[in-house]
Amino acid sequence: MLTAPLEFTLKLSGFYVLVASTELLNGILRTLYLNRALGVRAAKRVSIVPALGFCLLICFFYVPLLGVATAAGQILLGVSLSAFMLAFDVAMGRAVLKMNWSRVLEDLDLRKGNLLALGLLAMAFCPWLAMRLRSLF
Repeated sequence: MLTAPLEFTLKLSGFYVLVASTELLNGILRTLYLNRALGVRAAKRVSIVPALGFCLLICFFYVPLLGVATAAGQILLGVSLSAFMLAFDVAMGRAVLKMNWSRVLEDLDLRKGNLLALGLLAMAFCPWLAMRLRSLF
């Protein structure tokens, strides 16, 4: 039998991996299809909608499994998810895509029309919003 902290850590890790996997798939599909159809800049803007939608959907079903019942806990979970996704994006950019630091950080630059920073901020509220939506059903 697993101890409660270990069980929570494993569930939390699964949550992070599931969200990261869907975000990675969203990025791959954006690159393969939307970039050609809309151009890179517009594709990045458009793809934030399904990215947040998938995150919200995952939170809708997964957050209750984590047992995070308070609004403060859900916001904290969202902030930790955003921090994880920021680290994941940086790691993917640097290690897998071999981008230099200026190119990696450019994705966070709102002045250049990139919405990653806003997406990460919105992601911080996905667990809380998902639980508000869940209470309606």
